[in-house]
Amino acid sequence: MTLPQLKLPDTLNYVGVFLTLECNLNCNYCINDPQQSGQRESLFPIKAKSLRKSLTPDEWVLALNRIPYREDLPITLQGGEPMLYWSGKGLGMILSETSHYFDLLTNFALKPETFVNNLNGQQEKLQRDAPYPSIRVSYHADEMNRVWRGQGFAELVNRCKALADYGFRVSAVKAESDVGIYMVEHPQNQLTPEMESAYAGCVPFESKEFLGVHEDKLYGHYLYPFSTDLIARNIHPNTLSCECKTTELLLDPLGFVWGCHFYLYQNWVSGGPIKEFEELENLGFRFSENQEKIFANHNLAPIGHMLDPDFSMEDLDIFRFCSHYGRCIGCDTKIKNNRFQSYYDQGITHTSVMIRNIQMPTSLYDKIENLDQAQKFFTPPL
Repeated sequence: MTLPQLKLPDTLNYVGVFLTLECNLNCNYCINDPQQSGQRESLFPIKAKSLRKSLTPDEWVLALNRIPYREDLPITLQGGEPMLYWSGKGLGMILSETSHYFDLLTNFALKPETFVNNLNGQQEKLQRDAPYPSIRVSYHADEMNRVWRGQGFAELVNRCKALADYGFRVSAVKAESDVGIYMVEHPQNQLTPEMESAYAGCVPFESKEFLGVHEDKLYGHYLYPFSTDLIARNIHPNTLSCECKTTELLLDPLGFVWGCHFYLYQNWVSGGPIKEFEELENLGFRFSENQEKIFANHNLAPIGHMLDPDFSMEDLDIFRFCSHYGRCIGCDTKIKNNRFQSYYDQGITHTSVMIRNIQMPTSLYDKIENLDQAQKFFTPPL
């Protein structure tokens, strides 16, 4: 069975595949938690196993083979912890049957030899010429020190270095390394001299901007005012309405296509669209024909499904009404560079979503920095 190829717009910046939202760690700070409330384990319990909480590897192969191969546009596999997908065997099963390059966002849950064995000889799918490593390993101090008995960072560095024994490039220069370590600049995270000594000269290490609110202070730089902190900092009692569209192709573990990370995460906090998936599967995955019936009572609905033969990339290029402005996930509305380096090279801001017609109360105008620039995104309230 095959499905029609998608026609990717040249401007598509990112393809993100959440293979699973289950994880081996229970971090206080987790990007999957929309409220950053430190309840990772209860939100996405790894013990609650069910095969139908994710597509099978064969289904993912069918879905991902709809995406035309592009050397400069890898498919990013993430989670949760993607190394754990399909009892650890899923990555190799998917890579074996697809032609794409892949990036992997991981906490290196498996030992290097186990990870590589599970790849089924497909290491080259995680190796490409790029200015940054394809395998990006996140460091989580408290949880990794708990699991690895106080040697969390040293163990992580050793696991990365060990990939050199299996044909991966491991270098201190990130453009020459297939693997690198990343730490979020959360106020509670610190880079110690011991950590510097551990990675120096062997594995790239970078810190990533912390996005969100901590102790009533907003961190990060955002294009749209109050998009992430309106509710978290009690700036306004209610979320606002707006129109929004995505610049990325975001796929959840069941193959649903989402317009933003908040909609995706919040659905899975609520248990995931598992019942809706079962209904859709019985209807031959005809999402376009049946979405109004299946998601009739959903305020946070997906915009498509990758196994729907009628799904088109044009479905992403639609501004849709949203009443949740103010609870956006930071990675969606932060100002950042895209894969074309437009921000660094040309000063053109990029965000993962585009927002317009924000119903911003005039009572908040005096709290907005750069109001003259921001007003173009507003529709004055009636």
